[in-house]
Amino acid sequence: MLGLLLGLAMARAQDPSLPRWTLSSETVAAVRAVADRPIGERIDVATRAWLGLPYQNEITGEGSGPDGDAPARYDRFDCMSLLEEALGMTLAGDPLGAPAIRDALRYAGPVGYTSRNHFMEAQWIPNAIASGLLEDITDRVGPARTLQHEVTLATWNNWRGRRRFQLLDAELPLGTWSVRYLDLAAAAEAAPRIPPGAVVVTMRVPRPWSPVITTHVSLVIPGATEPMMRHATRMGKQLVRDDRLSWYMTHLRDYVNWPALGVMILMPREQGPTRAALLPSLVPSTRFPDAGGELPQFVPQPLAPLQVGDDPA
Repeated sequence: MLGLLLGLAMARAQDPSLPRWTLSSETVAAVRAVADRPIGERIDVATRAWLGLPYQNEITGEGSGPDGDAPARYDRFDCMSLLEEALGMTLAGDPLGAPAIRDALRYAGPVGYTSRNHFMEAQWIPNAIASGLLEDITDRVGPARTLQHEVTLATWNNWRGRRRFQLLDAELPLGTWSVRYLDLAAAAEAAPRIPPGAVVVTMRVPRPWSPVITTHVSLVIPGATEPMMRHATRMGKQLVRDDRLSWYMTHLRDYVNWPALGVMILMPREQGPTRAALLPSLVPSTRFPDAGGELPQFVPQPLAPLQVGDDPA
């Protein structure tokens, strides 16, 4: 197997069109060089070389079993693979230790299809928080609301998307889970306060027949004049790109086919006694009071040509 991987790596160096399954030496060196910098800067450096790479949905797996895709791939991304690789490289003591963090985020137990955190609100988010890798800072950047979403076996059976998952009834998450989120008005107002390094989780208005409300994740990075977001997206040319965070929060109002509910904001937690962990926190310490009143209503606005489309990811 090692010889096969080395051979593929050498072939990849000669032909950029072949898949890349290993981190480039340039990326590893760049991440090591900023190991003592704030998390937002480290994420920026770790993912900068991926700007412009193609978007491809559901690109990673276990390498065998129901999902035979490789555990990692570095020549194209979807929003989740970009997020997990970025957090892996920046939270590990060394970027080559990224798989340990990635697996801790991706799985609730030993690596395997049935232990994968397939579903964001029910599995990935609560497990990442419980494991100490992320914390929910939604109500520290704006007035938050609480959504409770009940999912039963009937919900799964009525959802067309279930056919994509090779899981038995007993392996599906059931119950009622709560998420804290900023509605669209609060998200737009809070954009300047969201710290670099944060994870923006985009949620849609719940549908009674669907167990899923999260449709996108992105990373906040420092910008010259305002926070930026880096994400692998279906918008425009379908690639890894940067957008102004303030623009994106406003853009969410324009989703028509499946309206946006708002966003949850998560913050990576430094792992271990590193110099970066001793830096002053950029997360506001004061919590905002809960949002009150009815949800504001927005009239969709026409989009510029680059942003055309109701972006589901």
